[in-house]
Amino acid sequence: MLWFIAAFVIATGVYKFAPANVTTQSIADSSKDGLGHVGLFILPGLVLLWLLFTILQEGSNSYGAASLGFVLTACSIAMTRFHKYMIPCAFITIISTIIGALYA
Repeated sequence: MLWFIAAFVIATGVYKFAPANVTTQSIADSSKDGLGHVGLFILPGLVLLWLLFTILQEGSNSYGAASLGFVLTACSIAMTRFHKYMIPCAFITIISTIIGALYA
């Protein structure tokens, strides 16, 4: 749990103190290639398909929902048009993890 708090504090510090032009420059540089951000979506998309297939075969539990939430959060981070779904995906992960921890 301590690593999660440390990661949150570090990410908040990077977000607060990073210059604003760094993000716009990196977005402009990444849109020069042919794929854009679609290349970032390939690996989380494959993992999401694999998890869905596994959950459908073996049945679901709260940890399956948490793993789906993790992958959906990664997918929402990879594509800029899906950033509005980042908080709901993280909320699914948090709730599923808490339910799994309480009823395990």
